[in-house]
Amino acid sequence: MLHGLIKNLPKNQAIVGTITGVFGVSYALFAFQRYTGKDNGGAAPGEPHTTSAEWQAASVEYAKVQKANPITHFRG
Repeated sequence: MLHGLIKNLPKNQAIVGTITGVFGVSYALFAFQRYTGKDNGGAAPGEPHTTSAEWQAASVEYAKVQKANPITHFRG
């Protein structure tokens, strides 16, 4: 069925249509998973958990221990 439709189109139009279709299906799958998937528990519903205050505080503490800031250097 699909092969018959593509076979009758000019080559350039078939390529553009196929690429557009692949991108469309990819976006649809991404959107479905993004909006119906598991909520990972951020600071607000729908945000990643790395935006919570606890996570940010732990990240700062880890950076201080690792001396991760090469410009000002954490002093602790």
